[in-house]
Amino acid sequence: MILPRSQPILKIYAPIQVRIKYFELCIPGFFPNTKYEIQNSICMATLTETAYYSRKIIKFGSLGLVAFIILRGLFLTFTAYWKKIHPPPPPPPTVAFGKLPKIIFPERPNLPALSYKLETISGTLPTIPTQAKVFFIPQPSTNLLAWDRAKAWARSLGFTQEPEATDKFTYRFTTEGTSRTTLEVDVLTRNFTLNYDWQNDLEILSRGSPPQENQAISLAKSFLQSAEVLTTDLNQGTTEVTYLKYNHGNLIKALYFSEANFTRVDFFREEIDKIKVLPPSPKEANVSVILSGDSRQNRGIIQVKYLHFPISLENFATYPLKNINTAWTELTQGKGFVANLGNNPSGQITIRNAYLAYYDPDSPQNFLQPVIVFEGDNDFFAYVPAITANWQEQETPK
Repeated sequence: MILPRSQPILKIYAPIQVRIKYFELCIPGFFPNTKYEIQNSICMATLTETAYYSRKIIKFGSLGLVAFIILRGLFLTFTAYWKKIHPPPPPPPTVAFGKLPKIIFPERPNLPALSYKLETISGTLPTIPTQAKVFFIPQPSTNLLAWDRAKAWARSLGFTQEPEATDKFTYRFTTEGTSRTTLEVDVLTRNFTLNYDWQNDLEILSRGSPPQENQAISLAKSFLQSAEVLTTDLNQGTTEVTYLKYNHGNLIKALYFSEANFTRVDFFREEIDKIKVLPPSPKEANVSVILSGDSRQNRGIIQVKYLHFPISLENFATYPLKNINTAWTELTQGKGFVANLGNNPSGQITIRNAYLAYYDPDSPQNFLQPVIVFEGDNDFFAYVPAITANWQEQETPK
């Protein structure tokens, strides 16, 4: 129905009716013949209100979205920080191997009387974990073919003579000539030592400079690889290079490369769970190669030490660790192992740092166990077994 133009709209339609009809009036072509102002006025008011509220929604919606993103980021950051400073307690140690045998350390004779003083940056000892993994070290079994395989392996290194049995499981191979090279190998573990009798061939000292760091590492790795003993943990571990010089029949550390006669490369095992694996002497690895500058056959490598026991990283158990203050007390009571006295002839030791490490044995042992390392001035190192006493086997009284 089209209203006469002269009649006021509000007298005919109640406000509620006008609102109900706005949609129809605002659709183009819905009333193609209408010419009344009601259509334009209602449409303009409605579209203005829609635009107004739309802008409000967009504005406050955008602010709300930004606020949500910021608050969510703050919440996640706070949650991560809280978990970092309040980590959940670890599960209890599994102690699946039962009581562990005591670590067998080598003898360190002729040590002076030791006294200790703690001087760390913080003035206190650092915090260490309450538990750590202990890994199984499998031991080789007797194999009737082990002796023949050892001979074939020695031949690949140039030792063609029949060996001498020096122990139940040890062969000694030698080369002919005045200055002989000797190879002693454990037929079960394939651990070995190789020594060239360079003291009877002092001409080697004047046959050129020894290889420098990068070349020495490359040559040493190449030898171990050719001997089929360059394991992954050695290849990916750290290497340290030391230059040595001849001094009255002995080899001592050279202060400068220009005075060096030999280069020693030490191969340390790769870290396990970001924890160092240290041998009995932290300055000398269980695997090392000494090289000369002599290019003559069988003169380039004068000494190899290879004492390496495989670790079963998949076969482990967790054990509780001593409080570091307990380990410090044991050290001051003389119950630690002095791994390296360093330049401390007086025996007065200043400890600067302490941390957890694994002990890499140089003799057959069934487990890779953690130790607490105390590091001091002038290259002093001492180890204290880290496993709590109640999970260590007690020594049988003699």
